[in-house]
Amino acid sequence: MSCIVLQLGQCGNQVGQRLFDTLIEDNLTHPNQTKLTVTNRSSIDDYIRDSLDKFFIQHENKLTARALAIDTELKVIEQLMDEKAQSKRHWHYEKKCVIEGRLGSGNNWACGYRNGSIAEEKILNSLRWQLEQADRVDTILPILSLAGGTGSGLGAYAVEIVRDELPRSFLLTTIIVPYTSGEVVVQNYNSLLTLSHLYHSADALLVFENDILQQYAKKLVSHSGLDRATNIHDMNNILTRHLCSILQPISTKTKSTYDINNLLEQLLPHPFYKLLTLRCVPQLSDQALDFSTYKWSSLIKTLSQMYINNSYLDEGLNWSLKPFQTRTKSLANIFLSRSYDKEDIENDLKQYFNHSSFYSSSISSTEYYHSFNYRNKSYLNYEKYLSFLSNCQTPVSSLDRIVNKSWQLYGQKAYLHHYMKYDIDEQTFLNSFVQIEQVIKSYNQL
Repeated sequence: MSCIVLQLGQCGNQVGQRLFDTLIEDNLTHPNQTKLTVTNRSSIDDYIRDSLDKFFIQHENKLTARALAIDTELKVIEQLMDEKAQSKRHWHYEKKCVIEGRLGSGNNWACGYRNGSIAEEKILNSLRWQLEQADRVDTILPILSLAGGTGSGLGAYAVEIVRDELPRSFLLTTIIVPYTSGEVVVQNYNSLLTLSHLYHSADALLVFENDILQQYAKKLVSHSGLDRATNIHDMNNILTRHLCSILQPISTKTKSTYDINNLLEQLLPHPFYKLLTLRCVPQLSDQALDFSTYKWSSLIKTLSQMYINNSYLDEGLNWSLKPFQTRTKSLANIFLSRSYDKEDIENDLKQYFNHSSFYSSSISSTEYYHSFNYRNKSYLNYEKYLSFLSNCQTPVSSLDRIVNKSWQLYGQKAYLHHYMKYDIDEQTFLNSFVQIEQVIKSYNQL
């Protein structure tokens, strides 16, 4: 089973590159800290072999990312393909699968969507080349930002054509919500239009928020003792560390490996509820890892309190809140634990997450959560690592903010002419409002 990553726009390409670096970094992390030769098949275990087969094409001791890198500007693509930079990595991109433009999309969703139609043949040819290198593709992983023009507009178009080309493959789209304070003046228009299109074409939307990522990065930098400001690299490291924790091989008591699509399908009991959030613990700086020891019970307790507080971070929690006071409800949850520790976590999960107040009344108690584990390898340098993937109400506040700010602009007809010159009329906006407002209403009624 293979996974093909679609890196869309500047954000998608920066995160995508860091994603493959993190996968390799995790594969090279050995209990004795021995550096493994990544292409030596006789010296690597099943975990590493499964990971490499899923995310890389292996030929003549070279690793080629199963990825399409797409942007309408040259800057980021040139950085990806820089020979000096690539020589320092264990892997590289296939030139056939790098699609670049020169005109950009001007932070305009409509322009980006138009550029997607222009690049459709190149995108599909690159995708088909990747498909030819894989025995079977179970998951397509688009990565994009909602704010700009290329990631949002071209990204939405790319996901649509991939859905038409591969109707049976699972489309897990990772979306990055822009800062509340604003990155571009029309970011809420772009976000609204992207969300409405992706909701039709993707199977699931894994939501990350720049505001949260920056808070997280500030916390880790301050705890590391480094005297510097946080930057985009810190945020991308956090995002990809979270993301890889659910993409790397996982197992159950009865099955040695579990495919990503089968894992995620358990989070989607109804096709209209597609919003996924990811919380992970422990949340430590690299400098603190060697001096920290955790028990599964304490990690699960922390996750429970983060959920009750509707928070992504383990700091600033109101520990006096009880389960019946939870600020979010979910349709389904899964837990993925990784370590060399053979201890079972089921009893702790039952203690902290078997509360009916956590879930929609339509869900039976047997479907509250599912757990997965990998007990023959830890994750990165963490002794224990626990990922909590949830289909819940948490992202709704961000969607509500996007809709409200879009209505404020739309009510004044502000900036609409920038979209109309690319044949996006007012009805397209109204349809998008209706679609996302219905999503918000449905989640609020859980």
